[in-house]
Amino acid sequence: MIGTNFFGNFDLASLSIWLFWLFFALLVYYLQTENMREGYPLETEDGLPAPNQGPFPLPRPKTFHLPHGRGEVTVPSATNEAEHRRTGLALARTAVSEGFPHAPTGDAMADGVGPASWAQRKDVPELDGHGHNKIVPMAQLDGFAVSAGRDPRGLPVQAGDLEVVGRISDMWVDASEQLVRYLEVDLNTGGKRLIPMTMAKIWGDRVRVNAITSDRFAGIPATRAASEVTKLEEDKISGYVAGGWMYDAGKRKRGF
Repeated sequence: MIGTNFFGNFDLASLSIWLFWLFFALLVYYLQTENMREGYPLETEDGLPAPNQGPFPLPRPKTFHLPHGRGEVTVPSATNEAEHRRTGLALARTAVSEGFPHAPTGDAMADGVGPASWAQRKDVPELDGHGHNKIVPMAQLDGFAVSAGRDPRGLPVQAGDLEVVGRISDMWVDASEQLVRYLEVDLNTGGKRLIPMTMAKIWGDRVRVNAITSDRFAGIPATRAASEVTKLEEDKISGYVAGGWMYDAGKRKRGF
């Protein structure tokens, strides 16, 4: 009709609010499904399919191309999840229902369970933006030196039971971040082991590692190569040493 506006009897404010709610609902759906792409708990603690996986379906698989020639990864993927799943853990239930802790059934530190647990990460070194290993021995780096604090190289290593287990032979640094990540220990019993820097205290005449006792140092997971540490090895080393705070507590002694 002439003189009548097209939207004359249409509520534009109502349309706007309904479009907003529709957009918001689609946004929530998208974010929730993307959140389920990797690591979503679709299984119980025993590895069985979870009875209640939520109202949202899994997203369609998406393939990511990894940098520096490390192939591709597709998520979600049953194969990819299986590669990161640890099976046959030496643990036993303490309750019938989910959410309760499992109790170790063997040597928890050697089995890598409880506080000493580790994740099934990729068994390759972590790389920087240029494709070089991030964590390398300081002895192999030119231009790196200790600019603050005490240089621990050459100092004896004292365990939580006050026994001396070896000496610091090198420091492993994150070259890109210029931070010391691990201390390399030459054990009295032979071999080399890495200690996370955060688990060591550098004193004027020694390095104290209170978390584990002297009988545990030989059990620290060793690196496959003498000049690099993989992400999986890092997790195993850190889990083992940190687990001693609980499992070696009864053997720890106080000293100065």
